[in-house]
Amino acid sequence: YAASGSAEWAQIMGPRPFFPGDRLKTGRDGYLVADLGAIGVIGLFGDTEVTTGESADLFVIDVQKGKAAFHLEPGSRMRVTAKGATIVPGNSAADGFVEFDATGTPVVVMEGGVLDVKFADGATKTVTRGERLALTGTAQPESAPVASAEDERRATGAASAPPEKVKKKYAGLTPLGWTAVGVAAAA
Repeated sequence: YAASGSAEWAQIMGPRPFFPGDRLKTGRDGYLVADLGAIGVIGLFGDTEVTTGESADLFVIDVQKGKAAFHLEPGSRMRVTAKGATIVPGNSAADGFVEFDATGTPVVVMEGGVLDVKFADGATKTVTRGERLALTGTAQPESAPVASAEDERRATGAASAPPEKVKKKYAGLTPLGWTAVGVAAAA
């Protein structure tokens, strides 16, 4: 669903332009992938809500609730924010997601690359592949629990797939998953 300004929510029925000031949300079983070219990619999982905006030539995605995956290239003009913390791309491509935990605290989980998180108090923390960071000024990066290939196959129902056939994931989805989401979004 999308809304601009004070307009009511309207269901997105196909590809549409993405503008600063849009509010976007997904239903329980919904998803949305926005490929912004050189700016970056953002993907919303079910029950997620974000607002968009611009600030000093930057495109800002503010995650309000749920889980939002991202891909940021070095020098990207996109910033992902949550509760005052800003995710800034590093010197390499960064893949990860922001997810609100059971206590309502947003957490960034890095699946690839390196990025910085800047907090409202001026503090900056670096998060690298395999780490997670609660987006509070006092938290420190910690190792993210990593599922084994066997756990991944069990969770996805691919128990018969040999380990060498398990594909690398980007922002929680395999390349085939991203292709399926893109095809469905285009449809």
